[in-house]
Amino acid sequence: MPDSFHIVSDRSGVRLDVFLSEKLSLTRTKVKEMIDQGHVRVGGSVVKSSLKIKPHMEIEGEIPEEEPLSLAPEAIPLDILYEDEYLLAIDKPAQMPVHPSLGHASGTLVNAVLSYLGYTSHENGEGPSMNVVGAGSVRQGQLGQIVYQGGPGSAVGHLAPPAPQTGPINVRPGIVHRLDKGTTGVILVAKDMRTQELLSALFKERDVKKTYRAIIEGHPKREEWIVRGNIGRHPVERKKMAVLARGGRSAETSFRVLERLAGCSYVEACPKTGRTHQIRVHLAHEGHPVVGDEMYGKKAKAWASRPLLHAYRIEFAHPVTHVSVKVEASVPYDMEEFMQGRGRT
Repeated sequence: MPDSFHIVSDRSGVRLDVFLSEKLSLTRTKVKEMIDQGHVRVGGSVVKSSLKIKPHMEIEGEIPEEEPLSLAPEAIPLDILYEDEYLLAIDKPAQMPVHPSLGHASGTLVNAVLSYLGYTSHENGEGPSMNVVGAGSVRQGQLGQIVYQGGPGSAVGHLAPPAPQTGPINVRPGIVHRLDKGTTGVILVAKDMRTQELLSALFKERDVKKTYRAIIEGHPKREEWIVRGNIGRHPVERKKMAVLARGGRSAETSFRVLERLAGCSYVEACPKTGRTHQIRVHLAHEGHPVVGDEMYGKKAKAWASRPLLHAYRIEFAHPVTHVSVKVEASVPYDMEEFMQGRGRT
């Protein structure tokens, strides 16, 4: 079902599409498309994007779901950290987009997952489900808990045989959360719609604990701190997100310094919410952007070829079996190498 919204305006003289872009944390192009398609109403009537809003004006509508893209399975190696009959946990490499887009129609995590699970490009879009066990190291934790931890070279994954490439298929990917293209680490993938719905509910209720590792510019004054600040579209640079004085959506991230190195620090980040670019935006707002972050950083191009941010651990109660699951992905080589070059012993 599409997400619905009801907003009472607190501003005057601003275009409707600009106002909703800030409030809903969507691009102005997306909002204009929603308005043009009749998904936005003021006083029960369909309106134009150029409408100037007034105080106390009631705006309601729906954010329509994206139409599933036509996708082709691609035999791209995956680093599988955990797998059962309901879901996968994958260690995403740097520079791999998660979802296809106009600029990245192939080579994405979704394309790789389709091949891994045995989807084919036949007319019905489905092939046999592969009963494949990931190669991540497994150890039994506390009673009722399963802990999976990948190590260098320990979780290479097992590819499905190359699927027939007779044409694109139409499926809705079972990926319930996102990682930025340059971010590495653990990402969950549901194998069926029911599991996807249950996992999505866990994320929505904030019952999934996510732990990240990052290398940031400079040295924070405190060893531990929390950033609370609404995040929305940057008022000028629309491709960026920003901490806003008003508008946006609530966001909270806790941070802890793990090591202080030459000119930078190695930190742990635990986002309580899941806003776009949340960790990167909160760190930049604090004056300590992620090393290598060209969008929010200061010394990005000189220091690293990507944002040195890694989704290190994810913990949750399995949505079907209810067993406690913890999945970890070892910090990648480029981050370890960077820290050694900055005085790590």
